[in-house]
Amino acid sequence: MDMHIGRYELAGWGEFWAGVIKGKVAYLQLLGEASQGVSGGGETPEELLQFADKWSLSPTLSRDSSLDELWSQLTQYLGGDRKEFELPLQLLGTDFQRMVWQMLMTIPWGSTVTYGELAARLGNRRLARAVGRANGLNPVPIIVPCHRVVAAGGLGGYSGGLGIKQRLLQLEGRPWTTAVRGKGG
Repeated sequence: MDMHIGRYELAGWGEFWAGVIKGKVAYLQLLGEASQGVSGGGETPEELLQFADKWSLSPTLSRDSSLDELWSQLTQYLGGDRKEFELPLQLLGTDFQRMVWQMLMTIPWGSTVTYGELAARLGNRRLARAVGRANGLNPVPIIVPCHRVVAAGGLGGYSGGLGIKQRLLQLEGRPWTTAVRGKGG
């Protein structure tokens, strides 16, 4: 299956990469502090290539009108002018992961829940670690707002790094005062 990929740079945030399958957003990555394959000069990040390989996708760097809409909405959100995304999504993951990601989209802008609370909403509080793992594997962070899930005693992890998670929460009016150390996960 073909996946159109595109690169976008947003002042103050850095470089984003996205993948779209048949007009639906399937992948989004901010090349932040936790990126393994920091891109330069348009080189496709290693994480995106691994994602494509895992799901037997053929990534092609190209223009797609769905990417234009994604960049527009992402710019609005990161500029504080949008609170919800209105984009078609293609969530590639296990049934459990997709269930967690669907639940993430019910967390309102400016709110947070703990991993345990989210697990309880799914019917079993003991699944908190599995919820955390699903969060870490979310292929469309920011749009599917895994940054709104925090640990009971602190910020928790984030695939883009804790500094980015902290900035996203601050953007939504939830400043996090805990010192940020490490890259998260």
